[in-house]
Amino acid sequence: MTGGRGSGAEIQAWLDDVWSRTEAAVVVRGGDDGGPLARREILAEFYDDEALAELRRLTTTGVFQDDICRCHGSVTVALLDATGAFIGSGSHHGGTDISWERARFRNNLEVADPQGLLDFLDRHGVHG
Repeated sequence: MTGGRGSGAEIQAWLDDVWSRTEAAVVVRGGDDGGPLARREILAEFYDDEALAELRRLTTTGVFQDDICRCHGSVTVALLDATGAFIGSGSHHGGTDISWERARFRNNLEVADPQGLLDFLDRHGVHG
């Protein structure tokens, strides 16, 4: 990383790796200031391949902004491996961005289909 900010290519390589090991995902209440992931309220859970593939597409396709939002985000998408351990997370910002591992990469992804992401979350009980 240069200057503490992850490049889009670096983050995309990390995303490809972490998603290849993902067996489940949860959406939890709160953004980057929400405390430990394991202690947060679970708003939605995803285990089947179809839902995971849609969530992956909606949260990893877009353009990296080379900046971060100043807010802490509203909800967090957390990825789990086969043992149930958290292996990555991204907070949702402003209805348009996902900040994957914000403290590490400091580079928001403006998602390609923000309305599609909001609709997906809404269909799974995550409103607002």
